Amino acid sequence: MITIVRRDIEMAEKPINGSSTDSLGETENNVAGAKQMTRRKLLTALGAAGAVLAADGLLSGRSSGVAYGEDLGVTGSVYGKQEDIADKLKWKDLRNIELCYAVTVEKLRQMSGIRPDAAYYVTDAGKEGFFLCDENDTASPDNTGTVLVASDGKRLKRVHDGTLIATWFGAAGDGTTVDTAALQRALDAAAGGKLLIPRQRSGFYLTGQLYIRSDTVMEFEPGTVVQAVDTLSRQAPYERMIRIKNAINVFIAGNGATLQMNKAAYNSGEQAHIFDISGSSNVLIERINANDSGGDGFYVGAYEASQYSKNIILRECRAYNNRRQGLSVITVDGLLVENCRFDRTDGTAPKSGVDIEPNSALERLKNIRFVGCSAEGNVGRGFLVTLLKLTAASERVDITFENCRTKGNSFGYSVNYGGDGANAVKGEVTLIGCTAENEQYAGFSVLSNSADSVKTTFVRCRAVNCNTVNMPDDPYGFGASFIVTTVPQQPRIAIGNVEFIGCESVDERTAPLIVRGFAAKKNKNEAIRGVKLTDCSARGGTQSLYHVDPVTEALHVFHPIQPELAVTASGAVSLNKIGHRIHNAGASGGITLTLPEAKTGRTFTFGIEAAHAVELVPSPGGGILKPAGSGADVRSANKGDSITLAGRADGQWAIAAVVGSWFS
Repeated sequence: MITIVRRDIEMAEKPINGSSTDSLGETENNVAGAKQMTRRKLLTALGAAGAVLAADGLLSGRSSGVAYGEDLGVTGSVYGKQEDIADKLKWKDLRNIELCYAVTVEKLRQMSGIRPDAAYYVTDAGKEGFFLCDENDTASPDNTGTVLVASDGKRLKRVHDGTLIATWFGAAGDGTTVDTAALQRALDAAAGGKLLIPRQRSGFYLTGQLYIRSDTVMEFEPGTVVQAVDTLSRQAPYERMIRIKNAINVFIAGNGATLQMNKAAYNSGEQAHIFDISGSSNVLIERINANDSGGDGFYVGAYEASQYSKNIILRECRAYNNRRQGLSVITVDGLLVENCRFDRTDGTAPKSGVDIEPNSALERLKNIRFVGCSAEGNVGRGFLVTLLKLTAASERVDITFENCRTKGNSFGYSVNYGGDGANAVKGEVTLIGCTAENEQYAGFSVLSNSADSVKTTFVRCRAVNCNTVNMPDDPYGFGASFIVTTVPQQPRIAIGNVEFIGCESVDERTAPLIVRGFAAKKNKNEAIRGVKLTDCSARGGTQSLYHVDPVTEALHVFHPIQPELAVTASGAVSLNKIGHRIHNAGASGGITLTLPEAKTGRTFTFGIEAAHAVELVPSPGGGILKPAGSGADVRSANKGDSITLAGRADGQWAIAAVVGSWFS
């Protein structure tokens, strides 16, 4: 890239006598205040690049082996060669220039008699650069940065390589000047190309609402800070800091820059977002901070006729201390959020790191992936999926969280409010390899999600040291690491359709606070059905592995190696011990165990470890289906004997496996 340094320009105080090409002639009086540079001094201004051009004969128009504009850079790689960008003058356009004037922007605007064979070098700080007259253009407006209009109506256009710089358009970046108009001029001019936001001179850039057009690359210099004015509208029509509305092909390269608001000025409402991506497609935002907003750090939704956004990527971004959410997802088909952080949301509900929540049944949640993301210290949930507005007529839900982490939120992950019957949207929410740590209540929760609705699957997820508020009987957390239950505001006929595979409840504290590892809990009159647990475990403290409400149906528990429980006295077999191998090691005499109600999916294994009898009896109204001709009792006192019972829908226990003699 050619760098032009103002102090390197050699400026002639008056016309140089000699050849006609070095003389101002009759135009001298029309450019009062301008300073001339001859052809030789133009090369000096161009520096090393000028030497190359001269050596290769480009300024004299000779044939050259040098190709112009072949370095595509970021813009070219996304949108094609720079030659395809319209209305752009490039360095090669200087090759036929005979004379150059050094002049300020205002002086250039005041000039008449603009010469088409001359270059005009603007010397204003932050706006330096060459301009050439475009005699074919009589209509382009003056935008300060790439087009200037002289007093005689001539249009002068900046020579550039396809990358525009915000300061060319008058952006001050001094922490005081409101740069909205200048930044918007820069963004409008950059449509189809690239805009660079250099680091501010002091403080930050101060701006109101900005729009990014289609086919735009916007790049920030490392260390750049942009702050919103305190007066963005919080009433409809709402204003955001950055709007990507009905746009396609937008790339924002943050390089660690921060976009922020004065959060104290936005102490009401919830719509003052930093990034609003609405009805847009093919948008990539990476390595940027969206902090302290009066609403969301990032928002992805619809706009008018565009009912969803499509193919959106957030990569290595952070949202910190926002009022409503770090990220709100309303409707999208194709969203990848990769290695992003959503922390310290506080202000107005839901106050979560991420909230995925459509506003109507017409909206969609498709092909959504969160990979390697984290949510920490949010007043609400870390990651929240709310399905309340979707129905059976809505598009199938498809959401995956993979290798994500939460810490210090109210709940780590919540999947909520899938409806019953006609309101039961279908689809899947899958969490793979996710961790919840030090959450106030449960690490993972499925609340008021109908058994008819979306299936929620947890694979190899871990909850570590949760229930920090130490409320073991809280109706929604219940002292559990993983919980399936309801909230009274959203009653359901039946909840469930949840599967846990290889998940673990961990309590490593000296004073453990987790009471239950995995809980299926009725809070009102709902049924619970379709809960599957495969190879799940609990480690640390005195927590029970399972808590299963007696209303639970179609419960399936499987362990390749069954957890074991020693029982030394007669009593009822707790449904919470489903899937266990229960034995009499340590018993000093015979014991009688009363089985819980038999239902499909309930299995228990009983074994004899001590040489004393274990007798199994059904609950009132139930029975054990024994071989024909056997006696009434199901009992054994022979060490090594075992029996597995499986519940049936008719309330009977079937014998799934047996070793030894249990029937007298």
